[in-house]
Amino acid sequence: MQEPCVVASWPSVPVEIVRTAGFRPVMIRGASDPTPAADVHLEPGIFPSRLRRLVEDALTGRLTHAARIVIPRTSDADYKCFLYLRELVRKGVTTALAPIVLFDLLQSRGPDVPAYDVARMHALLDELSSASGRMASDDDLRKEITRANTARAAARCLVALRRPVPRIPGSEVFPLLAAFWEMEPERYAEMAIDAATRIAARPPLPGPRVLLTGAPVDGHTLHETIESHGAVVVDEVGPWGSGAAGEDVRIDDDPVAALADKYRADSIGARTPVDALRRLTQSRLDEVDAVVVSLPPDDAVFGWDYPALRDGLNARGIPHLCLRCDPYERPTPADHAALDAMASAASRLQEARHG
Repeated sequence: MQEPCVVASWPSVPVEIVRTAGFRPVMIRGASDPTPAADVHLEPGIFPSRLRRLVEDALTGRLTHAARIVIPRTSDADYKCFLYLRELVRKGVTTALAPIVLFDLLQSRGPDVPAYDVARMHALLDELSSASGRMASDDDLRKEITRANTARAAARCLVALRRPVPRIPGSEVFPLLAAFWEMEPERYAEMAIDAATRIAARPPLPGPRVLLTGAPVDGHTLHETIESHGAVVVDEVGPWGSGAAGEDVRIDDDPVAALADKYRADSIGARTPVDALRRLTQSRLDEVDAVVVSLPPDDAVFGWDYPALRDGLNARGIPHLCLRCDPYERPTPADHAALDAMASAASRLQEARHG
């Protein structure tokens, strides 16, 4: 019998709330596997792999053990997926499906936003608590925040081994960091600290250091592609790699407000204010020799800021490349040739910078 879980389409759903309600968090991620059942209902070029996989799992009965499916309104595609799932249930296309919950976390800076986000956090906790029958207290929530903060501290030990001198390739460390969202915190902390201790003894990795930005990736396939050209991915702007844990959630008299503040500030996705994303990217540029921008066919947001990013990188003389392929599809020969040229230019920049 599978453990009761809450399935979410993006890690802007607070794992602390899910665990406080008595469930295991499961974050849907993309894959290269075909999604024939979902493809019947979803238009091409709109839904990223993770949402196609979510609908595929919903239609083929692989989510029957979920107590709730929570879809944060992280992007237009996520909201459309929420509406499509509700319509598929209404039409009887799928019946063995948990209730689908929309979680609307705002990330803007309006004066009413903090109170609105706190109310949404309370509503989510109430919804999940009603599903489990566990009426959680503030102390229960503080306990889960403390547990998650322990895991965050361990994840930061792994991140420290990526910058400024990398000792682990991005393709290897990315799965270790992404596991933060699903593993039990104590187990995660134990394994992350053990891995960090062993990795710290490795020699520094050669090769130009690459920042991966654009539409956030939720897997390490693109890391492998970049690193096959001799580079090392040392950072990515998104919630799965170096940004998975972030800073601790404060522990105070109002744990729900603390979570609202944390996830509003740190959740990275299509609704993150563009100036915040620009600051994240700019803060990484002094430590990298090249930048890869992922803009897959389903992107409708991040490409709008690419011209400004391109101009800034050109002004700083940082080699960069825009990849428009699906991160889970095989890159074209032209993509590989462009990556090889970028890696060569980045190697020259690295030599000039560091000798």
